Amino acid sequence: MKKGLTILMLAVMLLSCENETSYEAYPEMGEFYTESCGLKAVSTDSVKNFAVKVDNFVVKNPEAKQHSLYPKIVENIKASSLNFTFTIDTTDGATIDFQF
Repeated sequence: MKKGLTILMLAVMLLSCENETSYEAYPEMGEFYTESCGLKAVSTDSVKNFAVKVDNFVVKNPEAKQHSLYPKIVENIKASSLNFTFTIDTTDGATIDFQF
C-alpha cells in the first residue's frame, strides 16, 4: 500500500514539474507581458505591431497559449488598442486632452 501511494505521489510531482518546465521554456512570455504593460503609452501602430509579434510567436509555439501570462498579455493588447487620445490647442495657449 505504501509503495503504491509513493508511486502515485511521485507521478503527481513529475506531472506538476512538467507544467512548470513548460512555463520556464517560454521566457519570452514574461518579456511580452512586461512590454504589454506599457502599451497604453504607445501609438496604435505600435500596439498592432506588438500584437502581430505575439501572434507569430504563439503560432510557432502553440503551447505558449497555456502560459499563465498569455491571457494577461491579450487583455493588455485589447485594452491598449482601444486607447485614443485627442489633443486640442485652444486660442489662449492651453491644451485640452480627451482620452477614450
